[in-house]
Amino acid sequence: MYWTEDRLRFKRLVEGLSGRADVDAEAAMGSPLDARLADAVVDVLAGEEQLALDTVCVNLSDYEVQLTREEYAMIAGLAARWDVDDRVLDRLDRLVVRNESTI
Repeated sequence: MYWTEDRLRFKRLVEGLSGRADVDAEAAMGSPLDARLADAVVDVLAGEEQLALDTVCVNLSDYEVQLTREEYAMIAGLAARWDVDDRVLDRLDRLVVRNESTI
């Protein structure tokens, strides 16, 4: 497959979350998350955008990774374009940090 603008946006999102996600995941669940996020980028390249975004959202929620408003907005935009179930986004809303200086 090839890199579309949405796929590049997803890749940048995952890259931006990776380091911080690992720290939050270690604190919440005692295990890292980076490998699962990297697998999602491979899924996107394989044309499985819905699966990839759903996987990332579920993992972010399960591991309680804090999100900025910008990250949440990017996820919501991709979810709308890739037809991801809205219930996945509902679980992420609670992870958005209102005071982003704490991230």
